Amino acid sequence: MRATIIAGISLASLLASSALAGTEADEAAAKAEQSAQRAEGTGDISMMQGSGPFNTIAEIKNYDAATQGPARKVTFVDGVVVQDLLGFGPAEITEYFFCYGENKYRFQCWDAYSPAPYWDGSLLSLFSGDDTRIFLDGVLHQPNSTELKQTVYIKTCYGGSSQVMSGPYRYYLVTYWQTRSGTFINRNCPTP
Repeated sequence: MRATIIAGISLASLLASSALAGTEADEAAAKAEQSAQRAEGTGDISMMQGSGPFNTIAEIKNYDAATQGPARKVTFVDGVVVQDLLGFGPAEITEYFFCYGENKYRFQCWDAYSPAPYWDGSLLSLFSGDDTRIFLDGVLHQPNSTELKQTVYIKTCYGGSSQVMSGPYRYYLVTYWQTRSGTFINRNCPTP
């Protein structure tokens, strides 16, 4: 009887481990990407989250709750705290954004209409070229060196806050984008 119980526990542990293997691989890839970005000096929040895509905020909350370790976990979506799970030790902060191009939530979107965790990642790569003038918080970051074809303003926006952070949550948004064809974006940061 004792051998049957131990074998049953071992089998259950093995099945649970194999079910989580894909999740752990996704988390490891996201963590490696974040570590590389942090090494470049592009942020000050330590986090670990699934990269998505998620269809709803409820899916994000369920995922973060299911992958929570012993530490407190605070979840932000588009700069707003949507979940604060209690725990011990240093807190984990996870962040997600609504990606307008695909109508899903991810850690990183790759379009000009969605918020971004870093200004020099996805947002800057969308507007590379000698014909582009880029302003960051009103200061010229990249002047055009050939005939001007587009002007872009990227602004630091501030969202909600949490007791585990030293200040409000920070993210980046293209607030103005104009080309010879016209103005595609003209907006302000949302009010937290």
